[in-house]
Amino acid sequence: MILVHGILGQRHIYWNLFRRRLAQDGFRVHEVVLPYYMLGDIRIAARFLADKIEATLVGDNVDRVDLICHSAGGLVARYYLKYLKGDRQVSHLVTLGTPHQGTYVSYALGFPFMGILKQTRPGSHFLAEVNGPGAVPHNVRITSFWSPVDGVVLPPENAILAGANNIKVSWLTHWGFLWNPAVYSKIRDALLNHAARPMAQRTLDETPAPA
Repeated sequence: MILVHGILGQRHIYWNLFRRRLAQDGFRVHEVVLPYYMLGDIRIAARFLADKIEATLVGDNVDRVDLICHSAGGLVARYYLKYLKGDRQVSHLVTLGTPHQGTYVSYALGFPFMGILKQTRPGSHFLAEVNGPGAVPHNVRITSFWSPVDGVVLPPENAILAGANNIKVSWLTHWGFLWNPAVYSKIRDALLNHAARPMAQRTLDETPAPA
């Protein structure tokens, strides 16, 4: 299991609770630290992810890994799957609040030195690349969790990925994916349910109670 952070991800803060839960449930967990706090180019970040996965495959003596990605980390993973032959090394990709179709928040921030903001705007050249033919590899399961009140992915439906298992969780903001226990349980179940196959544009409504 490799955890892939989003913008401003920091090693000792971002995944702490999530990683502890995974370890308690018996998963072997690793993290990748992407360059420039994920504020740079997604393609460059994908190469860092590729290096981390190669090292993990050798170190753990396994053939494939699972990925759990928050926010833009999911786009890093999808670029890796499509263009860096990652579909041969990943069994299951889980994305949490990933702007698969972009987010208009990227226009609101608009700092020119942050390459990722241009790449995550709806209609960007980067999104056209990853969402073009072959966007969902046939041999990789993809589960996308999204929330109608995400607050960062705008519109929130842009976190839905055609061809993936899309799971809607209500009453959850963008960062809540990292700590909400009900969502963690659904993620764990998705990881353990190896028999399921992706179904195009399917959306399930799983609604944890508000904290």
